[in-house]
Amino acid sequence: MALLFTRTNALLLLVPKTGSTWIRAKARQLGLAVETVGDPAMRDHDLLDQYDRSRYRHIGAFVRDPIEWYRSYWAYRMERGWRPQYPLDEHCASDDFETFVRKAASILPGALENIYASYVGPPQAEIDFVGRQEHLVDDFARFLRLIGEEFDEATLREGSRVNATTTVPDYPEELKELITLSEWNTMRRFGYLADRPDPFGLAEMQAQFPEYAEDHRLLALWTEKIHWAPDDVKRAAGRPIRQQTRHARVHSNFALLAQHKYGDQDYAERRYQRALELDPNHPRTLCNYALFRWQVRGEPQEARRLMLRALAGRPMHPYTLGKLARLSDRALGDPDLAEVLYRQSLAGNDSQQDVPVELAELLVRQGRPGAAVGLLTERAARPDASDIIRSALAVLRQRVEPADSAQLQPALA
Repeated sequence: MALLFTRTNALLLLVPKTGSTWIRAKARQLGLAVETVGDPAMRDHDLLDQYDRSRYRHIGAFVRDPIEWYRSYWAYRMERGWRPQYPLDEHCASDDFETFVRKAASILPGALENIYASYVGPPQAEIDFVGRQEHLVDDFARFLRLIGEEFDEATLREGSRVNATTTVPDYPEELKELITLSEWNTMRRFGYLADRPDPFGLAEMQAQFPEYAEDHRLLALWTEKIHWAPDDVKRAAGRPIRQQTRHARVHSNFALLAQHKYGDQDYAERRYQRALELDPNHPRTLCNYALFRWQVRGEPQEARRLMLRALAGRPMHPYTLGKLARLSDRALGDPDLAEVLYRQSLAGNDSQQDVPVELAELLVRQGRPGAAVGLLTERAARPDASDIIRSALAVLRQRVEPADSAQLQPALA
């Protein structure tokens, strides 16, 4: 359903959770010539494509700040019940607000972008008027003036909100940041980004590499998602993750993208440095920046210093141990230390796939092909063995000298 202003032949589409109940009540109070039109099955929320736009002098609708829209939508569903015929309800319903927001951001990222577009049209073919729920009274007055309706200003402004929910969830900044990432395009289109901080530096990343703008948004969302489970464990144990650490993770991943995909090494370094300003002791960022200083800047000793700094905070950090092993072997000329570090790395995370391959290569160079084949054979037999392991084992078997092959037969059986 929608509101048809019959005197002026204007149509107002009613977007869910943007003040529709107040608008309907106020139109009646003002004595405007209004009819409810459309499909009753849509429960007052007919979409734009259900109407012939050419039949109306003006078409309008309202939007709302996505951060408040999600809060209001969840609160309404908690009070009135979920309706699984709607994708957001079907896939994201939860009695816990945080879980609802996480599901929405990961399963249906940008869901509100599609909802709003179904009422106001695409950016290149937008309807005549788009108001904001945050300025509901003023913008409804603007709409009425636009379409040529006469109304009493004092009557319009009297009274208070109607149909307001009473459920108020806890709303930490982390969830607001998550919604901002998920609904970035919507917030930019309708002018809501100006009021939001950008701790991830997404706008800068998109401006730097505009042809991959959407990839950057999805990378930031993915970075958040993969840390939810371990972060929740730490929070439950009384060790909540600092906001700066969360932000540093995204900056660090943007640095990796700039370094390896875009080849912009100066920009990548600035991103690494920004991540370390936020969290000076973040081990993965320190390690990746160390690899950058070694591989891009040719500074293996500085790389070693950064990796040791990472290990000072997390002595058994598997990722850093593995990279320090590679550095020790290939740049610092200490294969014996490298072997120790590789084995420590695997002791911390036995599921790694690249570290066993590098360790096997080291063992071969040390004249221990049997140990190398044995290591990879055992790994290849595991259910979680990757193609990296299997391929490395096949290549290694071909490289082994015939004389060595005889002594390796028991290991290969």
